[in-house]
Amino acid sequence: MMKISVLIPIKDEPYINYLVEDIHKALKKIKHEVIVIDKSDIQPKIKNAKLVLQKSNGLGKAVLEGLKHASGNVIVTMDGDGSHRASDILKLINELNGVSIVIGSKFAKGGKTEDKRYRKFISDFYRTVEEITLRIGVNDPMSGFAAIKKEVYNRIKLNPMGYKINMELMYKAKKLGFKIKEVPIIFFPRRFGRSKSGILEGIKAIIFIFKLRLGY
Repeated sequence: MMKISVLIPIKDEPYINYLVEDIHKALKKIKHEVIVIDKSDIQPKIKNAKLVLQKSNGLGKAVLEGLKHASGNVIVTMDGDGSHRASDILKLINELNGVSIVIGSKFAKGGKTEDKRYRKFISDFYRTVEEITLRIGVNDPMSGFAAIKKEVYNRIKLNPMGYKINMELMYKAKKLGFKIKEVPIIFFPRRFGRSKSGILEGIKAIIFIFKLRLGY
C-alpha cells in the first residue's frame, strides 16, 4: 500500500500553514503525512504536520533530516513558499508506475513558470551548465518538486551542497538504472516572504554540478 511522506524544508515561511492545509485536502483519499523541517529564526506554530527542528544547514540537508522521520514508501519534496501547488502532488504520484522518480517540471511540454524574466534567464543558464556537464536528460534538473520512491534514497548516498538535492539524486540514480520521468507543472512566484536564494546559492549550484561530474 502506498503511503506518501511530504517533506517541506522551510526557513521563516509565512505561507506554510496554508500549504499544509492544501496538502491534506489534496491527499485526503491517500494515506499520507506532512513533515516540516524548520530552520526559522522564530519557531512557527504548525497545525497537522510533524515539525522537525533542523540541526544542519542547507535545504538539501534538511531533506535528509526529514527522511529520518518519514514512514512513507513514496517521498514528496516541495517548496514551502507556495510556488508549488499541493494539487500537483497527485499528478506526480500517479506517474510513478514503472518509474522511480517523477519530477515536477516547469520546462516540460505543458509546463509554465510565472517567474520574472531575469529569473527565467538564470534558470536557463543553470540548465545549460547542467546539461553540458551532467547530462541527466531532464528539462528541469533544478526542480525541488518531486515524488521519489523511498528505495531510491535507500540505495544512494547523498551529500548535498545548498539546495539542489534532487539534481544530485537524479544524477546518481540514473547511473544505477533508476528511471526518471517529468510531468508539467505551473511554477508560481512565492506567495509571501522573501526569497532565500541569491548569488551565493547560485555559485554553490555551479560548483556542485562540477563536483558531481568529477565524482566528489
